[in-house]
Amino acid sequence: MSDYHGSFNDGSSANRHDVSVRIDLSGLAISGGGLAQPVVWPFEELEAVDDIAKQVPFRIGCRCWPDARLTLNDQRLLADFRIHAPQLFGPPVSRRLRNVVLSIAGAGLLGASIWFGLPLASQWIASIVPIKWEVFLADQFADELVKEFASMTNDEPRVCDNPEGLKALDGLVAELADAGGSPYDFNVQVIDGGLNNAFALPGGRIFIFRGLLEFAQSPDQLAAVVAHEMGHVTLQHGTTAIVQGLGISFVFSVLLGDMGGGIVAAAGEILLRMSYSREAEAEADRSAIALLQKADLKVVGLSNFFERLAEEDGDLPAALQMLSTHPSSEQRAQLTKGLEDTGRSALSDKEWQAIRDICKQ
Repeated sequence: MSDYHGSFNDGSSANRHDVSVRIDLSGLAISGGGLAQPVVWPFEELEAVDDIAKQVPFRIGCRCWPDARLTLNDQRLLADFRIHAPQLFGPPVSRRLRNVVLSIAGAGLLGASIWFGLPLASQWIASIVPIKWEVFLADQFADELVKEFASMTNDEPRVCDNPEGLKALDGLVAELADAGGSPYDFNVQVIDGGLNNAFALPGGRIFIFRGLLEFAQSPDQLAAVVAHEMGHVTLQHGTTAIVQGLGISFVFSVLLGDMGGGIVAAAGEILLRMSYSREAEAEADRSAIALLQKADLKVVGLSNFFERLAEEDGDLPAALQMLSTHPSSEQRAQLTKGLEDTGRSALSDKEWQAIRDICKQ
């Protein structure tokens, strides 16, 4: 991973120190500049002081070190930040304002202000939703979503559990997760259904149908799909859709810590009917390519997967709306063209066959 340079102020004096900065698996690693030892600012704890998408140099802070500021001047960092710390691209928020936002006493005032600007604020609101709440929501409606999708092909929604297949799949997921350094604990399961589909829920749960395993022609295509779905999770596309759909009721539930049955049911309905926007799909595609490169895996599988979809169906079938709706398969088949693909295969032949047999009892 590359080293970047920045200036660091610890907040206790006006002195600034030159430091070395590195994107680590768990966060932003800062060293030098008078620091007694390197420190890591976790991705989920990072917050923007400036509008980092528009201003260079830009400053960021960390909730783990309230008064410290890190000034950076390298725009190459922005691509990693969009994947690992998407909250940085929301409206810059001061510590005082954030405390008001999270204060129960200020919930009414906050709700009114968010209500009028919800479409613009939804991504930022999603970024302050604790991961444990995303996991809780997903756990509540995961079974119903799986049943609904399985019903499209009249299949029973059985979770496949062949031991050798599980071992190979878990190994692939762990390798991608380690390379990405995401704060999410990914849980990928295969459903014994003929639907050519995969979808991700907030919090890290990802479901792949047997039909997709049968459609994929290589382990690299499967790895690309998994990486793509991980991108949706890390970029909080599902959570953002829930915020947009439920508006003020969801904001109040987050503030009050009250995830009642009504909120859960409504959130599940939104995800079931949701189709990602062109922008969200493009972000997940770029995230997948970056993740595969970090894991030193072949990236061509992503283009190959969509190229085959274009050849087989002309474009994505309607049942694949949660995997992708925009842009078209033909456009996405060009994603990795021109990229140097020096990575290794995601799985051995034996592991790939084990995953393809994962639903055999």
